[in-house]
Amino acid sequence: MPRNRRNKRCSKKMTELISLKTFLLLLAILILIISIASAIILYKKYQNNLILAKQREELDKEIEAIFIEASENIVNSNNIKRDSIIKISAVGDILCGNEMLDDAKEGQSYDFTHMFSNITNFIEGSDIALGTMETNFTNKPYSGYGNRNSPIEFAKAVKNSGINLVSISTNHSLDYGIEGLKETKEKLQELKFDTVGDTLDENSVVIKEIKDTKIAFLSYTYGIENSNYKSKEELNSVNIFSKEKAEADLKYATENSEFVIVIMHWGDLYTTTVSQSQKEIADFLVENGANIILGNHPAVIQPMEIKQNLKGENVLVAYSLGNYISTINYNNSKIELILNIEIRKSVEQQKVILTKVEYTPIYVLDNGEKAKNRYQLIDMKAVAKAYANGDTSIVNKKTYNNLIDGLKLLENVLKIK
Repeated sequence: MPRNRRNKRCSKKMTELISLKTFLLLLAILILIISIASAIILYKKYQNNLILAKQREELDKEIEAIFIEASENIVNSNNIKRDSIIKISAVGDILCGNEMLDDAKEGQSYDFTHMFSNITNFIEGSDIALGTMETNFTNKPYSGYGNRNSPIEFAKAVKNSGINLVSISTNHSLDYGIEGLKETKEKLQELKFDTVGDTLDENSVVIKEIKDTKIAFLSYTYGIENSNYKSKEELNSVNIFSKEKAEADLKYATENSEFVIVIMHWGDLYTTTVSQSQKEIADFLVENGANIILGNHPAVIQPMEIKQNLKGENVLVAYSLGNYISTINYNNSKIELILNIEIRKSVEQQKVILTKVEYTPIYVLDNGEKAKNRYQLIDMKAVAKAYANGDTSIVNKKTYNNLIDGLKLLENVLKIK
């Protein structure tokens, strides 16, 4: 066989051998890269699991501390025999933003039910549940900003969530004048809400008998939007706070009831710091007979404290409960409270005393514009713990971090003194 033919065969074999070696080398490199990438992914997953495990421990050990029972701060309350126990739930401002209107729109009607479905169990066992309705219900176009006006379906959803007494004394009470205030009150009362905060009736103090105990409810706002353009008659139709007005109302309330709850629309927006004005008004209300003061308007949570009245009795002051629901796109404004209060009527002393305060942090979850149910109220603690245990079906990592930050904020702000 000619030499050149043998050389060609050898060359071909060497080329095939080199090609095989190259292929095997490239394959080995590829396998190595895949192995390294897999190891990195597994390591990161391991690290994330460690972080989540640590956060689960923190949620179990530390976050529990934010659920305060004020009975520890209430002197001698456990040594008194009592008969009836009255359970009160309270939330902050109830708003209906334009985005909520879009979310609830169903043809020619609205359905807001899904927004409240996750948290009704925290209210349903109460003897009375109250909040502040910071929107109107008139025949005017609906709006979540400026002049606020909402469809009656929103009020129905709030009622179905468990709220049955609402203050209508806010800076937006006269967005549609006296006629708008009257229409709003009538529509709410048709839904079996008790309303407080206006002077349209003979007496602006509402007294309800609950378990043979007479409880008075009063409500005031710091002022009215565009008050310079309102008539004296209009301004007199809403309970705008003044010491003279509050003193007279409290005198009537203390003479005709056994326990007095005051709802205050006051304070500075978007701050967790209590203003000097709030402190001064709180002291005045306590001195004149208030047993519980529940604040709103700042749109964020503010501190609570236990004060002593002139009789040496304990008075709860919650400076701001945040918003029950809203579309305010500010992290701290998405953190809300359901405050659960227990009062008892003492057989021995024949008076009603504050015995317990607890609260549940809730969060306004925004699932995005394209979501079928965009806005939902969720239990912050339960959802955070679920995510830390591997359930990512409700919230994502970013929202989970917001929940953790929110719980820590509450721990710092909500310390009953």
